[in-house]
Amino acid sequence: NSGGINAEYGVSTQSTGEASPVCLDLDSYISQYVGNVCLQRLKFYVDNSRPSSDNYRLLIQTAMDCKNITVYTDAVEALNNTCPSEGISVNVDWITQTSKYLINKVDRLEQDLKSYQLSQDKENIRRTHQMLGDHYHDCGDLSNAIKHYQKSRDYGTTVAHTMEFLLNIIKVSVYLNHWTSVSNYIKKTDHIDNTDVKITRRLLLAKGLCEMSHNNYKHAARIFSNIPCDTWDNEIISPLCVLIYASLCALASFNRKDFQKLLIENNNFKQYMDAQPTIRNFLFAFYNREYSAGLRSLELLRSEFKLDLFLSPHVDNLFEKIRSESIKQYYSPYMTCDMNKMAEAFNTNIDELELELMKLVADQPVRIDSHNKVLRASEDDERSRIFENVLDLSLTYKQKTQALLVKSAILKAGLVIKAAVKKSRAPALEEELDENVESNFRTPHLLCRHSTSVY
Repeated sequence: NSGGINAEYGVSTQSTGEASPVCLDLDSYISQYVGNVCLQRLKFYVDNSRPSSDNYRLLIQTAMDCKNITVYTDAVEALNNTCPSEGISVNVDWITQTSKYLINKVDRLEQDLKSYQLSQDKENIRRTHQMLGDHYHDCGDLSNAIKHYQKSRDYGTTVAHTMEFLLNIIKVSVYLNHWTSVSNYIKKTDHIDNTDVKITRRLLLAKGLCEMSHNNYKHAARIFSNIPCDTWDNEIISPLCVLIYASLCALASFNRKDFQKLLIENNNFKQYMDAQPTIRNFLFAFYNREYSAGLRSLELLRSEFKLDLFLSPHVDNLFEKIRSESIKQYYSPYMTCDMNKMAEAFNTNIDELELELMKLVADQPVRIDSHNKVLRASEDDERSRIFENVLDLSLTYKQKTQALLVKSAILKAGLVIKAAVKKSRAPALEEELDENVESNFRTPHLLCRHSTSVY
């Protein structure tokens, strides 16, 4: 009942129209992250978008806040190359002060580490390795960060320490695109009892990204759509990204019935949709079979989706799968389908549609009438199928009947070998058995109870 669902969500049953490309507004997009997570996403956004002095200045300021000298110098150089009239000079004093601060911090932590190692204070050794890992992570030195996180494992003494180590390794591995490591460490957390909602969410986010990286869009959609929508605390992806990832993966891999159950009727996912009407509108456009409006809205957002750090490599593949799934849902309820109307519904011409259909229907019971421009579903000959089932049943009945007749004839002819008697039995038992056998010979229809084989 799409009408009732639409009314509940406040979505019009008329055409949803085109989406406004404001889904990934830079200010609101970046404000959902802090620290190195924010810097990594902002750098990817600026590097892959149209050159803008405002964007470069924002990247420069964020790099200074995160004390990342490498990103700062690269951003200043890029600004001066792309916008010479608005270029700025490198702040040498800031670089000197920041370098000195970072070196002093590392020296202090390493001195603390040596003193703790001499006193064999395991807990402080673990904490210092973790602090060094956090420091390198914040500075963007992920290789050194993962090295110190791994060293902290040797000094963990509780289950909480183990979980903290695993979460740190997973976090760094995600940004290094080491998806095999992410998958392996997530599996290790399965053996640890956990009741913390925040930890559960972080594991689900990493697992969803891992599935998406391997193009397992159906599994990724199920994971993202069930991530709890409550207070977020500097996660690797934001609620907006969860909404986008789940929506695109579900559209690309689920039929209409599963899509309704997974997203439309999901109370948890409704909270994500209510926060972003743009995404909600094109989701309901597809659900209401308004494919023209839905595909047009998606196309307007394609360039923005390509600015997302984790979604960018999958945008073209997801869009292609979404279009293919939409075409299948369009013609699947009908025996015949006018290709001219289908081309109009999917914003294309008849020749391009026919090429798309040739790829889609290759392994399906559908054929293309190119002359009449009609798509026809192969008719199911129910009469022939029933006739074949009846023949199979009659053959089975014939075989069973012949077997019963042969058994009856063997019993009637007395072609039966008596059961062998073991010599180890007591004489009294042998006499009793002989009497039973003789009585059975006097009652032929009971002979088969003591027989072991027949000729």
